[in-house]
Amino acid sequence: MKDFNVKEYKEQLNEFPDITYDEYQQITDEQVRQDIAKKNKILQTDTYNRTMNYIKWDTRSNLIETFTFMMRRAPEWSSYIVVDWIRKMVKSLFSYPITQQELDFAKDFYADQWKNGGVGFFDADMWQKVVDNWWYMPLTIRAVPDWTIVHPGEPVITVTWPSELAAIFEPMIIRPFFKSAIATTGNVYADAIWWSLSPICEQWKRAWASEETHMDWVSSLMVWGWLDKTSNDAAALAYNLKTSGTTAHRFYASYDTENEAMEEAAKIDNMVILTDLIDTVSWINKALEIKQRKQAEWKNVMLRLDSGNIAELAIYALQKQKELGMMDPKKDKICISDGVSTIEKFNKVCDAIRNAWFDPEKYLVFGIWWWLIANNKTRDALSAAYKLTNTENGPTGKLSNDRAKETIPWILDIEIRDWTRYLVQESEPVQWERLFNTVYDNWTIYYWDDDLKEIEKARQQVLK
Repeated sequence: MKDFNVKEYKEQLNEFPDITYDEYQQITDEQVRQDIAKKNKILQTDTYNRTMNYIKWDTRSNLIETFTFMMRRAPEWSSYIVVDWIRKMVKSLFSYPITQQELDFAKDFYADQWKNGGVGFFDADMWQKVVDNWWYMPLTIRAVPDWTIVHPGEPVITVTWPSELAAIFEPMIIRPFFKSAIATTGNVYADAIWWSLSPICEQWKRAWASEETHMDWVSSLMVWGWLDKTSNDAAALAYNLKTSGTTAHRFYASYDTENEAMEEAAKIDNMVILTDLIDTVSWINKALEIKQRKQAEWKNVMLRLDSGNIAELAIYALQKQKELGMMDPKKDKICISDGVSTIEKFNKVCDAIRNAWFDPEKYLVFGIWWWLIANNKTRDALSAAYKLTNTENGPTGKLSNDRAKETIPWILDIEIRDWTRYLVQESEPVQWERLFNTVYDNWTIYYWDDDLKEIEKARQQVLK
């Protein structure tokens, strides 16, 4: 049997197909149209950039320019930002050459935009030079490593090259804001549960707009060490995680009575039973009665709380478990999967449990919360920006009535001196440790190929 060729498969995934724009227009399948459109690297820009390039190309097209990507503010629950997704962004954009096929397709597409009233500005000569002379994008990109902590307003990525080629991929270069927001939230969460609850299972596959964004989210969270289970079978496969699930309301609805459903669920060892029914207290009592019986059979059942006054319900369940002599921290935890939508509410629940003389470290397991996966994960949460900060004629930047939106000129780096952070110009003599590394220079990517090993390396650094 022939070994699977990863390199060949990846080339197939990324290669722009042998297709003309006219042939593309005959395709009616939406998935195929999206896939082909995403594979044309020349199109991975927006009309803003093409318009500015059109205005500039006769007068300033050969200036060497440096653009800087920064996140101007941290999420509302943090004072810092944990950077993520630079590695994947660089590899996805710059691992493969720009082909004549892509360029010819783009020319026809933009000509059609002119014809039909769209914005058809397109510097075909600039792209022809890329195809004829380099194939790959002739840029120099420097960046902090993924999982670096930066402060609002500090540089994250710099991109340098003459003309608009340094600016053209602005939308793609800005997108690390998404995984950075997730990674930052994960760090805050990790600090909040420093007392090491049992490893957590995320169960939000169905809450995401796409499978790709959910997998990216899972990869950002697993680095912190407490996420080792997921209900997303595809994500478990991709990242070597354990799968885990529980019962939901549709399971109960498929039986004549909730009691019958709960009894059936408890036949499985280590089952987590949902008690969020018409009267949660009554169903906590029922679940505990089943739990007591199953322990006599050397099987385990745990309770899941999903709504209502979570603190009161958890205390009630723990008091009942104590009366029944079921207080083994390994077997008798209470799973809380809702009702703790902020760090403040999380701490409030834990404090209430402590005040009732129970240890939340031993007896509570929390599911993933909505604020961790969705709240403030848009670009606005971090005010991600990609701005021109230097040209061969000197430093430049953005001025604004909003000081937070102003950029710092020059080509910048971050230097650590005696445990203090300094913004420095790249050309300054190095005095201590600099955070920026060259990650791409002309057609060379300075990343190792093993993505899973990089995630594991990041985990080890985080857990030190």
